[in-house]
Amino acid sequence: MKIPQQYRSKRFWRETGEAYLFLLPTLLVLGVFTFYPFVNAFVYSFYDIRTRTVPGPLIYSVAEEESSSWESFLSRGRIPPELVAVAEKYGSKPEDLWVRLRQKGRWVIKDEANQQEYIVTKEDGALRVYQAKTQWALEPVGWSNFRQAFRDPDFTKAIRNTVLYVGISVPATIILALIIASLLNQVMVGKSVARLAVYLPYITPVVAITMVWRWIYDRDVGLMNYLISSIARFFGANVSFFDWLDDARMALPALIIMNVWRFVGYQSIILLAGMMGIDREYYEAAKVDGASSFQIWRRITLPLLTPQIFFLAVISLIGAFKIFQEVLILFMGPGPQKSALTIVYYVFTKAFDSGHYGLASAASLILFAIIFALSLFQLTVLQRRVHYER
Repeated sequence: MKIPQQYRSKRFWRETGEAYLFLLPTLLVLGVFTFYPFVNAFVYSFYDIRTRTVPGPLIYSVAEEESSSWESFLSRGRIPPELVAVAEKYGSKPEDLWVRLRQKGRWVIKDEANQQEYIVTKEDGALRVYQAKTQWALEPVGWSNFRQAFRDPDFTKAIRNTVLYVGISVPATIILALIIASLLNQVMVGKSVARLAVYLPYITPVVAITMVWRWIYDRDVGLMNYLISSIARFFGANVSFFDWLDDARMALPALIIMNVWRFVGYQSIILLAGMMGIDREYYEAAKVDGASSFQIWRRITLPLLTPQIFFLAVISLIGAFKIFQEVLILFMGPGPQKSALTIVYYVFTKAFDSGHYGLASAASLILFAIIFALSLFQLTVLQRRVHYER
């Protein structure tokens, strides 16, 4: 087989090496923060992973003649004064210590303030005190974690809530962004101020935005209920205040409204840039042919904006499936009756609240599979309807 001429050139390999050298920092970041966690999650999903407390460094030994006194204290759930003194040397306070576990020849004392634990064990008639350490226990379970996830009502509810959120928020945001971008494209005075105003929510920290919306959604003094009641009175109707944050029926709509408001400005700017890049000759030719403004928008602007719309649809879908911070801050939990529970929030609670790391890894892989399948559908099917300007 003949090697192409370019592959035999030293200049080709030198330039290729330089290109990969420039890419090396990015590849390292992707490897450490993306690929390595993904591979770990894939491996962990096939294990039942638990943590257990085991003895660590030896910090105190009890003489045999004092052991009976210590056992008497510990068996009654009390802590020997000598052990309290030892724990104080390691930063614990007496009022924070309590006997968490009493077993035959083994006791676990916990410091609630700093979550430090001490283990007292009986060995050869004497007692020894150890600082506790956490040890991982992995048991292969095959596909059990995936089956357990789909049997869990919380997980199916999280999938349903997430799909509903994505199915409403993504199209609504793109449609509103199209309308706003079209209006901004017609603005002649104050265009820069208008662009900044619609883009500002996107660059504001999500914590600040969510805390403000907590006030907006307040049942008694919130701005949302005030506006709704004012509009209702204008039309001669009376409506009761909505309990946005404590009513299971209103939790998901509240989340959708807030995030549509947050992302619509960013998408509007992307679409506006696409509109400004369309050749003006198309519009001039359409006007000569007598086309109306709506016909021009529908037949020229919209088809030539499909690359930007397609880009926004892909990144919006991926981002919407990963929603987590807004739920945590807005509801301080998964919402009333878990009405705002999402897949990422489910993964978070199973991993860090329940300690079921294998189940959490399986749920995260299911989320990856959903996003991958939908993104693949967009890239293979929807992209065929994208029109690129020639």
